[in-house]
Amino acid sequence: MRILTVDDNPIVRMGLRSLLEGTDGVTSVSDTGDPEEAVARVGSGQVDVVLLDVRMPLMSGLELLPRLSGATVVMLTHTDDPAAVSEAMAAGAAGYLVHGALEPRAMLDAIRLCRNGSQVVSGVSTVQVEAAPRATPAVRGLLSPRQAEVMDLVAHGLSNREVAEHLFLSEKTVKNHVNSLFAKLGVTTRSQAIVRWLHKGQDTGRTLGPGRTGPGVGPGTLGARPAAP
Repeated sequence: MRILTVDDNPIVRMGLRSLLEGTDGVTSVSDTGDPEEAVARVGSGQVDVVLLDVRMPLMSGLELLPRLSGATVVMLTHTDDPAAVSEAMAAGAAGYLVHGALEPRAMLDAIRLCRNGSQVVSGVSTVQVEAAPRATPAVRGLLSPRQAEVMDLVAHGLSNREVAEHLFLSEKTVKNHVNSLFAKLGVTTRSQAIVRWLHKGQDTGRTLGPGRTGPGVGPGTLGARPAAP
């Protein structure tokens, strides 16, 4: 797999080169901050996968994306705007990864999945609970960012196995997170946890846990299925 990183930040490019070089299945790693150079390299058949930033001064990644059709394009960016995700995927991106959303090994797995025809999005809150309010900051603050992420998916009706697939975790790891978050939420079943998480009539004006504040929504993936009726 020949990978090209396109990013205006040379430090980001250097870090990705260091991470990817010598990785199993990666035969070459190159980088550029010049959109036209990226187009030329892809057009000449030198590249299998492009890791493309969204916000660049010469040309945005979303503008450049349609010109890179000769390679698998994975957006790798700090931009976590859901609108940018939708635009990128509609324009042909195979994946959308936000920096820091995945551990290095999981990020490499996601790139391989994209190369093999899957679509992966991580680092953007794409799971929306339409029919119920979100967890209050007080309730959300009881959990770690990763546990809150797991609970968002549980509340959306996903099984432990489905959560594991969405977050690139083992099913055993998800089970451990669920057991831990049950204890923190003071519940013993998934239904109780969901009711507590969606604060249906609960936790109005109360402080849960001294000095705790709610973390932001962590990484998620597209394709989460709606909860069963």
